[in-house]
Amino acid sequence: SIYVGIPFCPTRCAYCSFISAAVDKCLPLVEPFTRGLCREIEALGRVLKDTGRSVRTVYMGGGTPTTLSHQQLEAILSATEEHLPLAGCTEFTVEAGRPDTVTPEKLQVLSRHGVGRISVNPQSMDDAVLARMGRHHTGEDICRAYEQVRAAGDFAVNMDLIAGLPGDSPEGF
Repeated sequence: SIYVGIPFCPTRCAYCSFISAAVDKCLPLVEPFTRGLCREIEALGRVLKDTGRSVRTVYMGGGTPTTLSHQQLEAILSATEEHLPLAGCTEFTVEAGRPDTVTPEKLQVLSRHGVGRISVNPQSMDDAVLARMGRHHTGEDICRAYEQVRAAGDFAVNMDLIAGLPGDSPEGF
């Protein structure tokens, strides 16, 4: 299994312990990161092929991979397709955890490259809890993003929720 980490998000959530940064604070790093990641995928593909290994699952997480432009996603997914031995891949998932990063162009790229599951991660559907975490969207925005993903193709969809966030309650959860 391969995990492709994209360390950029629209904002940094209060609970986050991942290596990630708000994209607006490091915009000049995004394109060099994308190019470097493509080179790393190519090198990994050579190692996998040389050792006779194949890839069963791919998970592109973050951060928020859909923070990248559709062109950057295209470059990374093209490198993945071109260089990794994916013939036996049974699941390819991409996180799209922020509704403001989901666009028809990005969904088309994901579909075209064989992504079968999209992880729409609201963490909470309570607007007050979302605001406390540093998320600039609402539960209703998540519902719209979910509908957009469902309408865009034959994607399986999962959603992550986090119990016990600041200001949350058992009833709210």
